[in-house]
Amino acid sequence: MAEPFMRPELVKRALRDVIRSILGEGGSRILELHLERMLGRDPYDAFYENPKLFCDGLRSLFGVGCRGLLRVIASTIIERHEVQGMTPENLINLLDDNSLRSRKLLFKILCSGYWPEGESEG
Repeated sequence: MAEPFMRPELVKRALRDVIRSILGEGGSRILELHLERMLGRDPYDAFYENPKLFCDGLRSLFGVGCRGLLRVIASTIIERHEVQGMTPENLINLLDDNSLRSRKLLFKILCSGYWPEGESEG
């Protein structure tokens, strides 16, 4: 996985930034603590390894209200990175599909704009 967008530190930072832009510093920290307790590890590590597991943790925490939170997260990612031809539902489907192909596309979208110095998005 040599693509820059597949680097764990970029993926985790990009998702953390999205969550913080929605919930603020305090709200995101509370969410992180609850998810860490539920998942038994850092929620951003869980997201990198298995986005569906992260979403399932959100679903367990928020119940039916999670759908709205996932839509806000997906919409924020789409707007922030000016993704064309992608709806929030499409992005949520990527989050729920644990295939390598879906993870690569999800991470490429999420990490656009986070390329390390001296590298391009490939």
